[in-house]
Amino acid sequence: MSLPGLAVRRPVAVSMFFLAVALLGIISFVRLPVDLLPDVSYPRLVVHTSYPEVAPSEVERVITERIEAVLGATPGVEQTTSVSREGVSLVTLRFGWGADMDMAMINARERLDNLRGQLPDQASRPQILRIDPEAEPIMVISVAGPDLWETKELAENVFRRRLEQVDGLAQATVTGGLDREIVVEVDPERLASLGVEMDQVANAIDQANHQAAAGSILRGQVLYPLRTLGEFRRTSEIADVVVSGGGTESGRRIHVRDVGTVRDGFADRESLARYNGREAVGIMVFKEADANTVQVARRVEEVMAGLAADFPEVDLAVASSQAGFISDSIDNVVSALVAGGVLAFLVLFLFLREPRYPVAVALAIPISVIGTFGLMELFGVSLNIMSLGGLALGVGMLVDN
Repeated sequence: MSLPGLAVRRPVAVSMFFLAVALLGIISFVRLPVDLLPDVSYPRLVVHTSYPEVAPSEVERVITERIEAVLGATPGVEQTTSVSREGVSLVTLRFGWGADMDMAMINARERLDNLRGQLPDQASRPQILRIDPEAEPIMVISVAGPDLWETKELAENVFRRRLEQVDGLAQATVTGGLDREIVVEVDPERLASLGVEMDQVANAIDQANHQAAAGSILRGQVLYPLRTLGEFRRTSEIADVVVSGGGTESGRRIHVRDVGTVRDGFADRESLARYNGREAVGIMVFKEADANTVQVARRVEEVMAGLAADFPEVDLAVASSQAGFISDSIDNVVSALVAGGVLAFLVLFLFLREPRYPVAVALAIPISVIGTFGLMELFGVSLNIMSLGGLALGVGMLVDN
């Protein structure tokens, strides 16, 4: 028995079959990830380490080379590349297609934790990112408040951490604003007159600004750890640091205040953020390589709504977002797909002048397209301008054949 004959003899079974295909396609359509283009990201990890105000050659020698040596033996790594910039080390690990990236992150983190003691104290803890360091942020958030320094502290310590808990978000980077910095301005003439070197001043301040473990005390069944509190809390404490026990004929102690001034100020600005003509703090949001851009953007907006309610003194706004552009692009392709189907029906109806054939095509087009969504989910294909363009092309071929 031929397939057309079977379809004619069992219309109810055939109708139920196509209804099930359409229902499955609708369910899959709701669950399909939405993005602008297909995911062509490579299976790779990026290790980011900050070492502020250090030359690239020194960053490479004390950080990059050590990280490369440790991570180069990670299971599954096919290639290791690195970039050393002023104050920043980037080490990229490339894995083979199909590699378990979650397990790769665990292996890399274990090796980096063992390496932490060999890195300089001033260097940050190495961060493992599943993003391209050259990738563009999917969103830029503007945070405006009455005080730039307090606003940046809030964005760095609260907003950024809250955003990085969003599923699919790889990293949130704060830019703009002001960074607090204690400035010690040394007078070269005073140094020369007192016979003190610049290194002596720097070493004295570094040694005085230190806290360490001081043992423990056992009281009953409780063991209390002790530590010495030596970190500076006021600028006057820095000014009182003894630089030298002698250096003049009187042999008097020389303090930092004798060779310069100490003030509480702000670091030199490396970035500036503005929104609607008003200076603000920016938060750049990067998604994971395999995350859904539109869904991540929606989750970020939900978190922003909660933050705006918790901190009414600051103004939160989305300065730019790829989600809107992606949604508009997808809507345009869907509109073209629907218009193509309608025009195909009209052309067939005008030329054939027989309603049965155009109606058959009009029913076949949506069922075929909707049923394709189930296969797209099965094979991990996202909704993007390429896949929807292929569906539009398929509609034309369906009509032709």
